[in-house]
Amino acid sequence: MDTNKLDTNKLVIDHDSDTEQVMSVADKREAVDNIGVEICALAGQIAAATARFLTLLADFDEQRGWAGPGLHSCAHWLSWKCGMSLHTGREYVRVAKALRPLPQMRKAFEQGELSYSKVRTLTRVATPTNEKQMVRLGREAPASQIDRLTAGLRKVTDNESGKSKAPERFQVRWHWDADTGDFVIKGRLAAQDGARILAVLTTAEQERNRTESPSQEDEPTTEQNAAKKPPGDIGPALLAMAEIAATAGVNTATRAGTSAEVVFFHEHDNLRIPGGPVLTDSDSEEVLCNAHLRLAKTKKQCVLNLGRKTRVTSHKQMLALNYRDGSCRTPGCGRTRFLHAHHVRFWGRGGETNLDNLIMLCGTCHRALHRGQFTITALGDQQFEFHNTDGGVIDPAPPTEGFADQLLRGDIRDDAIIPRWGGDPLHLDHAVSVIFDGLDRESVLV
Repeated sequence: MDTNKLDTNKLVIDHDSDTEQVMSVADKREAVDNIGVEICALAGQIAAATARFLTLLADFDEQRGWAGPGLHSCAHWLSWKCGMSLHTGREYVRVAKALRPLPQMRKAFEQGELSYSKVRTLTRVATPTNEKQMVRLGREAPASQIDRLTAGLRKVTDNESGKSKAPERFQVRWHWDADTGDFVIKGRLAAQDGARILAVLTTAEQERNRTESPSQEDEPTTEQNAAKKPPGDIGPALLAMAEIAATAGVNTATRAGTSAEVVFFHEHDNLRIPGGPVLTDSDSEEVLCNAHLRLAKTKKQCVLNLGRKTRVTSHKQMLALNYRDGSCRTPGCGRTRFLHAHHVRFWGRGGETNLDNLIMLCGTCHRALHRGQFTITALGDQQFEFHNTDGGVIDPAPPTEGFADQLLRGDIRDDAIIPRWGGDPLHLDHAVSVIFDGLDRESVLV
């Protein structure tokens, strides 16, 4: 066929060895338009399916269905079971919780009228009192305008709520709880000192939860570091910060050139912290698994022998473990910082210090194992198997499966996801002022 003689309203769009198929420009435009309609229809279906997903996730998290060995949060469970990053998992959990008291927003989401991106942003400012207005904004405005409006509302609300009375400042003190043996910290610091500690704790928590090595391109900016949210429970981060300081190499307080170490007294087959409580059997086993310790023999509270500092695993063994494991091996965890070399057959029970009996665990998983929340079996040749308390094998990487056809719902309109926006520009200051005047002053949740 001579393509030069084709109608100018024709285009060659496909051909094989035998024939050339042609389609008019108008037909091609219609075909492309149909693709656009299907994309919008599927976006609405995805939004509806995501709404169902988040409803189930809120119930699942509330009932702690995710709890298990190596699983530190619902986000960790999502990372393990559903193949999500921890950041994505945490955001899904936050949105799922925020939607529970917002039935109108949840309904619009379930009907495919609001995308997940819009819902994620709106839940940061929506409350039961302003929910109706937030849903209307979500239906009418494009996602980019909602992002700007939400940021403006939060800024205005933060400025108004920033009038708080400066608290009194006290010292921070500690003591051992006589009943439980716990270490108790209590006190108050000046705001500027607290800000410095929170910044360090936030970094320590990020390091503690790291599951991959950072690249130079992924290095956060100063603004991103400042925007990071400190952990609600600072205990694990405080312990991580102590581990960082303990291995710093130089004691700046004494300039002795030695890193900090912990001494445990060995009395009558028990381990005791100097000036503190006796450790339980499980805690003693955990201490004996650590790479660095010093055991002091005592009699009648008198130190007979301080003992030498022992390193249970050699430098070469630790290097080999880092190459082999690279992270906490507990299924669903994957943390890469503050790892312990755990003896699968406990060191205190005669377990050998070799690679067939050593495995890397993070501090949280190490403690959970010694408290009986899961077990590990050495299979030989440096192979290991994790088990639940009922003996069932924990799959290190369960496969994910989906059935898209079963998710498609006939009651979702093809254009449900398309906003009712007429193309008007956003006058941010005026819009924020108008919306803020009608908002509850406690509307900003996050």
